[in-house]
Amino acid sequence: MTVLTSRDNPIIKTVISLQRKRGRQKHRLFLAEGPHLLEEALRSSFKVRNVLVKEGASCSGPLGELVKTHGVPVYQVSARLFPALTETQTPQDVLAVVEQPGEAGSFPSVGPDFCALLLHQIQDPGNLGTIMRTAWAAGVTNLFITPGTVDPYGGKVVRSSQGGIFNLHLYFQTLEAILEWARAHGVKVWVGDPRANKLYFEQDLTGPTLFLLGNEARGFEWTKLDQDWGIAGVRIPVPGGAESLNVSISAAILIYEALRQRLTGTGREG
Repeated sequence: MTVLTSRDNPIIKTVISLQRKRGRQKHRLFLAEGPHLLEEALRSSFKVRNVLVKEGASCSGPLGELVKTHGVPVYQVSARLFPALTETQTPQDVLAVVEQPGEAGSFPSVGPDFCALLLHQIQDPGNLGTIMRTAWAAGVTNLFITPGTVDPYGGKVVRSSQGGIFNLHLYFQTLEAILEWARAHGVKVWVGDPRANKLYFEQDLTGPTLFLLGNEARGFEWTKLDQDWGIAGVRIPVPGGAESLNVSISAAILIYEALRQRLTGTGREG
């Protein structure tokens, strides 16, 4: 197998460009580092363009067979050059180049058990990736992404998602378009609000539900919107006195309360 040694190699140049949002947008590709993410990508509907392994390492065993089954080209990269392709301080020896999926469509269909997340201007890649991982675990497959939110195909987001990125449908829309769609389709929008009268577990979350999660620093001031979108606030208690919860923790609390109510049939009337 030929070993790639030069930064001027077209494959190497493309991979390095994918470390930046501009490069990912230009090529419609992104990086997935490590055997676990490669396996999740191969088992999903995403297309793996190629695999790069560090010189001296190999892509063998069940994972190697999976790569062969999908007909994915594998390239070795010199040990000197390989670290330049990764974004972690202690890189793993396997790196996949994955095609970004086509648009999932304008909006998903809505059934009686519909539950989704609206991520509005989330800035921290680790938070977004953790939210994706939690949504995947809970069976929430639809995520709405508004302008100003960190790129979901960035390296830290993909790594933090632990494979969630490959098991979700992402919809890129403006906040107003999403809220208009939700109102038209009977989807109740809930937003965390420390001033809300009712706690999150006192509300009925068993119907079509959309949880709106706002910017880490500013939150989301839904009461200042230019029109009434039918949004309701729910409060997560913090009796210990902390000012607020991390947005990914808040997402997990709300998602799993909705799941609990649906599994047990114990939703309450709001």
